[in-house]
Amino acid sequence: MDDFNDGRWLLLIHQLPPKPDYFRVKVWRRLQRLGAVAIKNSVYVLPKNEQTQEDFQWMLREIVEGGGEASLCEARFVEGLSDDQVEALFQATRGAEYDQIAEEARRLSEIPLPVSQVEETRCTQLEIDLARLQRRLAEVVAIDFFGAPGREAAEGLVSGVAGRVRDKRLGKQTMTATVSRREDFQGKLWVTRKGIHVDRMASAWFIRRFVDSGARFKFVPPKGYKPL
Repeated sequence: MDDFNDGRWLLLIHQLPPKPDYFRVKVWRRLQRLGAVAIKNSVYVLPKNEQTQEDFQWMLREIVEGGGEASLCEARFVEGLSDDQVEALFQATRGAEYDQIAEEARRLSEIPLPVSQVEETRCTQLEIDLARLQRRLAEVVAIDFFGAPGREAAEGLVSGVAGRVRDKRLGKQTMTATVSRREDFQGKLWVTRKGIHVDRMASAWFIRRFVDSGARFKFVPPKGYKPL
């Protein structure tokens, strides 16, 4: 008898007031975030554990406080729906969500990374979109109770986009660190071609004035010069 009464599932059965409309939308969105799936109109199911029971209890209170009615019960399917069919509902729902995440990751992976400072806004927006997608992936993984197909593909695609953005940022930081340290260019011998023109005069002035006050210059033939 104890085994017969040991329900594997939790059912939330509710009836919402017709108004306001936003309350119905709020309840529906909240149930989606919990990972619950509908098996009948206004009947939602979650696998039974301490966390899902607490989630449904909070949901029940919210419905009642909003003027609706709700009941929470443990359930064991005897006829009609089978456990495998209920699991399939969860897997189909989570699988569709993984597919959406994978599609968005593919879109992000096709966005060209910026090649100049002017285009830097594009990289910033890509990072914002990536962070949002990573949060969405984490939310879906947290409610993937039965290992839905598509998780590995979605995680791999999101990870690929993250690596692409990270490599771009690391490359920029390395380049910036290399060219922005003025002390690395002090007391150097600066080499340019023979034949003084306005561009080389301006370059020498710029170096002495802003980069290396002790700079030395060497003017060499266009071909055949070998550095010491």
